[in-house]
Amino acid sequence: MPQILSVSDITEQIKRKLEDEIPEALVRAEISECKYHSSGHIYLVLKDPGAILPAVIWRTTALQLPLIPAVGMDVIVYGRLSVYAPHGKYQFVIQSLQDAGRGELYRKFEDLKRRLVEEGLCDSARKKAIPPYPLHVGLVTSETGAALQDMLRIFAHDAAHVRLTLAPARVQGKGAANSVISALRSLIPLKPDCVILARGGGSIEDLWEFNDEDLARFIAAYPIPLISGIGHETDSSIADFVSDHRASTPTNAAEFICKSWRDVRTRLNVLDDTLNTRADWYLDSESRRLKHIQQILALHSPIKTLLTHQQKLGDLLSRSAAKLSAVLQLQEQSGKELSLRLFRGLGAVIRYRTMKYEGLKAKLEAYAPKHILRKGYVLLRDKQAQLIRSASELQCGDAVQIELHDGSAEAMVSEIKNKGSDQNEQRKKL
Repeated sequence: MPQILSVSDITEQIKRKLEDEIPEALVRAEISECKYHSSGHIYLVLKDPGAILPAVIWRTTALQLPLIPAVGMDVIVYGRLSVYAPHGKYQFVIQSLQDAGRGELYRKFEDLKRRLVEEGLCDSARKKAIPPYPLHVGLVTSETGAALQDMLRIFAHDAAHVRLTLAPARVQGKGAANSVISALRSLIPLKPDCVILARGGGSIEDLWEFNDEDLARFIAAYPIPLISGIGHETDSSIADFVSDHRASTPTNAAEFICKSWRDVRTRLNVLDDTLNTRADWYLDSESRRLKHIQQILALHSPIKTLLTHQQKLGDLLSRSAAKLSAVLQLQEQSGKELSLRLFRGLGAVIRYRTMKYEGLKAKLEAYAPKHILRKGYVLLRDKQAQLIRSASELQCGDAVQIELHDGSAEAMVSEIKNKGSDQNEQRKKL
């Protein structure tokens, strides 16, 4: 069973095989694409009739090149193959570059341009002026390309009132030139104020149809002012040279058309701001004058005198009400203090009477028979339950009742002793 490898493993094997087994080489090719990165590196596409080869010139090498690479140049480059693992791409790292003569496409381009210039088709004197305030603009471009969306965005922002008519056309590949001619022809009966012919950037092959001689001659004879916006700023085509105005990009073409309307809008905004400022100043000035007149009238108005007396009367009533309120509050306070004093005096009398009552109650309880009996005293009663208060009421043999604090007992008198007698008289016991 074969070994299971990761993507990184297999890419590393490819990298080693390419870089180790394919030596450094000299390569002759035509530059098909050329992009200058902000880092200083230059990214190219080298091609011949059978294949293309991605290539890169690192910044340190680019600074030492004897010439500046450009699309269409036929060059001889020296370098080696390298694999960029994160993207799984191989590229040719160029270490030196020299001009091997102009490429075939570039030669054809220059030959056609020279002939058209000699015929006067590129002369500025024959070019039609672009109307400054167009109200109807024709657009010839791909209906699915980014160039159309960029132009629509510019018109929507700066000149939304301008009528736009799209004549869709193929803008790349064989037959694109004829498609553009058909689209341009279809706009002639509609009589737009001007027409924009646009396409986004690309390689020299992508833009080659715009170097078609039939298209160039049709544009030169076109009855409507035409603006070309083909490719990026560094790109150029035969269509650019014969058009009435060349814009660097489709976006720039739309901005050129909208510039006058944008200036009008800016001017209108300035006038609007000026009008608002002056209107505010006028209204403010008249407002101050009106307030001054109102102040003068107020000084001589009987209503002001009446309002003054009314104010004084209101102040007098307020002060009277305040004084009356103060008197009522003082009387209320005095009544509260008197009630408090009366309540406190009555409370003292009640507490005194209560204390006196408690004292008498305590004394009464102290002299109560039951309380005395608890101290050890007893009550003596006869058989009729009459209280016996003196020993003289008793005789020996009498039956008596003895009352204690917690009960009673029966007894019989066996002996009587009189208190205070020198001799104790003893009675006979039963």
